[in-house]
Amino acid sequence: MSLEQGFYTHEGLYKAELDRIFGSNWLFAGHVSQISKPGDYFLFEMDGESIIILRNKTGEIKAYANVCRHRGSRICLEPSGSVKLLRCPYHAWAYDLDGALVSASNMDERFDQADYSLQRVNLETIGGLVFICLSDNPPSLANAKTDLSPALKLYGIEGLKLAAQKSYPIAANWKLAVENYHECYHCGPAHPEYAQMHTLKLPDAEFEPLQQAMRDRFIACGITDYVFDFQDDKARPGEQGYAFSRSALFDGIKTGSKTGAPLAPLIGQLKDYDGGASDLNVGPVSFFLIYSDHVVAYRFIPTGVQSCRCDVMWFVRGDAAEGQDYDLGALTWLWDVTTQADETIILNNQKGINSRFYQPGPFSKMEHWTQGFINWYLQIMQNI
Repeated sequence: MSLEQGFYTHEGLYKAELDRIFGSNWLFAGHVSQISKPGDYFLFEMDGESIIILRNKTGEIKAYANVCRHRGSRICLEPSGSVKLLRCPYHAWAYDLDGALVSASNMDERFDQADYSLQRVNLETIGGLVFICLSDNPPSLANAKTDLSPALKLYGIEGLKLAAQKSYPIAANWKLAVENYHECYHCGPAHPEYAQMHTLKLPDAEFEPLQQAMRDRFIACGITDYVFDFQDDKARPGEQGYAFSRSALFDGIKTGSKTGAPLAPLIGQLKDYDGGASDLNVGPVSFFLIYSDHVVAYRFIPTGVQSCRCDVMWFVRGDAAEGQDYDLGALTWLWDVTTQADETIILNNQKGINSRFYQPGPFSKMEHWTQGFINWYLQIMQNI
C-alpha cells in the first residue's frame, strides 16, 4: 500500500528525514571529471546545507562544509570554480585546499589557527562517482566498491566527462519523486518516448524473451551480465544498499535517442551495442542509467516538505568532443522530456494526496521496487 497522507505533508517528519535519511546515507555529489585539476571545486547543496567538493594540491578529493569557522558565512558562493585558497568573502579568513586555516587577521595572541580548520565531510569515490555522507558514522561502502568495480570498469565510468546538467524543481515531497522513479507501471501511459525504447514497461512474459536476446549478444559486445541487488531494503547490516542490472531495449534500439541510433562514441571497453541499458543505484536517492554510449545520473534532493529537486547529469566518453562526436540537444532529449513529464505527474500526485479524500491505495505487481523503498523508509523512520 502507499503511505498515509501525513508522510508527505508533516513538517516535523520532514525535519526528521533530513537527519535520518539525508544526513545518514551516501549521496551522489558528482564525478571526478568535474574537478580535474588541483583547486577545482563544485558545490553540493541540499535544503540548508552546502558542501565544497574539491581537489587538493596532491590530487586527493576532499569535502568540507561550506561554513566559515569565524562567524559561519558561506565561503564559496559560485556553484563551481577553481581557487588557490578558500577565502571567506565576509572577513577574509582563508583556508588552504586541505581545509587548514592559514590567514585570520587581527586575532589576539591566544588565538590558534590550528583549532579552526574547515569541518570535514565524509567522501568516497566508486569508479569515478563521488559520494558524500554528512554523518560521522556513515554506512559501509566496502562491498559496494568490490561488487560494482568490474561493471564500472567495463563501462569506463571513471573515464567519462560531464556533458550537461539540469535541475528540475518539483512542487512535491521528495518521496513521491523517488517512488515514481522506482516503478515503470506508469511508463506506458506517461512516457511514450521512453516506452518505445525500453522493455521494462512490459510484463515478465514479454520481457524475458527480449532480455535473453540481449544476453545472447553480450560476449560479442564485450559485456558480462553483472547483477547485484542489495538495495537499501535488502542491504546487509551496517552497509549502504546498492543494485546493478542490465535490461533490454527493443529490437533495433541501440541507445536512448529519438531514432534509437548512436549518440556518442562507445564508452569503456565496449566493442559494440548490445541493445541494453544498465540500472545502477547506490543509496536511497542516487540512480544511474548506463547506455552503451552515454550515462545519465539522477538524484533527488529535498528542498522543503512539499518541494524537491531532480538533478540530471549526462556523461560521455572523456575524449568525446561536443559538436563533433555528439550533439548536446540530441544527447539530452530523452531524459529531458521524460523528466519534464515526471515533474507534472509527481506534482499532480502531491495535489491528490493533499486532498481530504486521499486514502492509501494498493501497489501493482510492477511497483515492487517502490514497495521495497517504502519498506526501507518505514524501517529507518520508526520510533521517531
